[in-house]
Amino acid sequence: MKKWIVMVGILALMAGIAGCNSSSDGGGASGEGESVYMTIGAPPASSALYGYWVAAAKSIESVYPEFNFTVTESQGAVDISKRVRDGLVPVGNSVSNTDYDNYYGEGSFEGEPFEDLRMIWYFESTPMQWIVTKDSGITELSDLNGERFNPGSTNSSAEAITQVVFEELGIEPDYFTAVQADAADAVVNRQIIGTSKAGPTPDSFVQQIQGSLDIEMLSIPEDKIDQITEKYQYLVPHTIPAGTYEGIDYDVNTVTVLMGAQATSELPQEVGYKMFKAIWEDGKDEWAAAYPVGAENDVPALTLESRIPLHAGAVQYLKEIGMDVPDELIPPEYEEE
Repeated sequence: MKKWIVMVGILALMAGIAGCNSSSDGGGASGEGESVYMTIGAPPASSALYGYWVAAAKSIESVYPEFNFTVTESQGAVDISKRVRDGLVPVGNSVSNTDYDNYYGEGSFEGEPFEDLRMIWYFESTPMQWIVTKDSGITELSDLNGERFNPGSTNSSAEAITQVVFEELGIEPDYFTAVQADAADAVVNRQIIGTSKAGPTPDSFVQQIQGSLDIEMLSIPEDKIDQITEKYQYLVPHTIPAGTYEGIDYDVNTVTVLMGAQATSELPQEVGYKMFKAIWEDGKDEWAAAYPVGAENDVPALTLESRIPLHAGAVQYLKEIGMDVPDELIPPEYEEE
């Protein structure tokens, strides 16, 4: 029954696109054609990125009224990627490390490469943030050995990155697995000494915990940064400046990944093209007002940092605005317009 429902959804999507204005000349929506209904898999509602997706969906709809989006929350990047794989959602939030693992069949997708995965755009850099209660006395990542610690929300990119970084550093906490909200409660109630979060800074989840107790943020030792980023090429060195969070008067050395919009090769080129064009041009002000922390990010440039092929619609749009798209990022289904 599930497969039948998915196929009906795909056929409805294709029918809707056939009825849309296929012009790619940059004009506004024609308002003609059949409606296209799509679900977007977003992070948990407690994340600022959930708000981004709600605003991004409205931005696209304001430019192309034939689109009708439903934004649904999930447990995190791995969960969303599995839904996209299974055809349960056509578009979902993604994180560059999970995208890499998903495409090449590594990490959470060991032995199961998914070469139909495509990136529509990347819109944000999301550094890893490892926080502990101040009264724990912990000041270094190595102090986490044997301690009760949450690696990140279950099936999230934070969990996956924490585990590979800690393994590389030889750190073995007593992991407390939980979804994001439960992890925050466990920290505040002193059941565990800390948790992990991947997100733009300052992150509302971290600030939420700060509202209940004092925290410390832990750094990767400077001499270990290159070791980690050379092995895991989707990770990039990042510094969270002193003063980003109240009471954290020191720089925090960590690594970052990119947040983006994932789809598959099955999503029509015109759909990806219109979505990218809307969020970067006429619809930008709307989502930027709801997500000001990312308003200055260069989305086309971030998108070209992808380590897997782009969606055909993304290639079309990037070429249209004069960007040089490397051959390895152009998928076989791309058609020159």
